[in-house]
Amino acid sequence: MKPLIIAVMARELRMSHHNNYPESRTSMKNLTLLTSAALLLIANAASATTLVASDNFQQANLGAVTNQSSGTGWAGNWQSAATGAATPTVVKQGAPADGNQALQFSANNDNAAFRVLNQSISGDVFIDFMFQYSGNALGDNDFLGLWIGNWNGPNIGLKGNCGGGTAGCINDAFARTNGGGGPYLPVNMQQNVTYHLYGHLYKTANSMFYNKFDAWINPTALEMSTLVDADVMATGASTISSFNTIGFRSANIDTITVRIDDLKVSVVPEPASIALFGLALAGMAGVRRAKRK
Repeated sequence: MKPLIIAVMARELRMSHHNNYPESRTSMKNLTLLTSAALLLIANAASATTLVASDNFQQANLGAVTNQSSGTGWAGNWQSAATGAATPTVVKQGAPADGNQALQFSANNDNAAFRVLNQSISGDVFIDFMFQYSGNALGDNDFLGLWIGNWNGPNIGLKGNCGGGTAGCINDAFARTNGGGGPYLPVNMQQNVTYHLYGHLYKTANSMFYNKFDAWINPTALEMSTLVDADVMATGASTISSFNTIGFRSANIDTITVRIDDLKVSVVPEPASIALFGLALAGMAGVRRAKRK
């Protein structure tokens, strides 16, 4: 959306310059200022997000996550394909006195925990959560991924030592649009240290399916608002064109536990961006008409 907007705005500026009279320097200056302001407004609108669903597990009861209803923006409760002791649990994170709770995984399941959103999403989506692990040192391919649509769809999360497929690689986080592997984010995770993972999943080149997943580890506020300097840019067509469910897949975490907190799912409010774009073009057209009088 943003590249198309900027291209059209640039064309409008060139047309205005072509029709500019030599004596209309003040009008040209005003037009340039208007164009710059419009581009800034559009960039801000495109990077703004609307929260769809979230859960920090503070309202959840301690114990198995199944049927827990904490958080907002969900159509149903948390569910799990795991049973008994393998079911993820809501636990106190850190010292019991701090009151902070998180969702903990200590066993393996493709659908360890999953939940239905209260709306279907087919446009840009932003995934945002905190995570940490404890126990033994991370082993090759220790894995906890947040999946989108289904467990074999786009994934983002923990994958120890680049999955063990590259000798000497110590990167422990990944994002991908499909299949296995990475790419991997530059972080060598340490026990009981909290990390912030932020991902932007979207469609490019008129694709019907999600085919680009940009991700940041411990992003700055500027990176999250402008979507610059992604740590990885995963590409490749997924089989997901829209979705209303997210979940977590765990694998090979027999000697560690992984905790998730402050989970957020957001989208870009496209109608607002389009409306702003129309207003900006209308403003530039008004300047051009005024110059021709």
